Amino acid sequence: MPLFVCFIVGSSFSQSANPDPAKSAILEKLHWIIERSDMNKVRSAFQEICNENHFSGLVSGLKDGTYKGASPADNYGYRHEVVFEIKGGKIVSIDYDEIHTTGHAKQHDEDYCKRMLQSGTTPAISYPIYENQMLKKQDFNQVDAVSGASYSQYRFKLAILYAILNSGQL
Repeated sequence: MPLFVCFIVGSSFSQSANPDPAKSAILEKLHWIIERSDMNKVRSAFQEICNENHFSGLVSGLKDGTYKGASPADNYGYRHEVVFEIKGGKIVSIDYDEIHTTGHAKQHDEDYCKRMLQSGTTPAISYPIYENQMLKKQDFNQVDAVSGASYSQYRFKLAILYAILNSGQL
């Protein structure tokens, strides 16, 4: 009788089985500040909370692997999601989008992007800019806002923090 050996090759997601509940609560607080506050409050509270809790925007200390993070859904039903890969202490790839509970992504929603273009940008324009800046600068504190997408800048940063939290390295 032949013997079959099955190898299961899993992705190298750097995920912790149980993210720290206290840190998770802090990120949830940040999430709601971003969603329900004016931009001045978002800027100051985000930086203050990150400083108080030693949440670095720099990724150089992270272990090699693939990281995935997502915020809770906002009032419009969107989760702010990021996936990035670390090799040799650097982000080598990153993908960010806001995904509705129905499954559609803002970046690829042509009707939404047409409406948002009135503000000067769209997710299809601003998200790749944020991704490219993060690849270049390796520190979300150095990612500059795209005019018309300031809230998305903080949602992007928060998704990165959720990814690091999920890895157990926050």
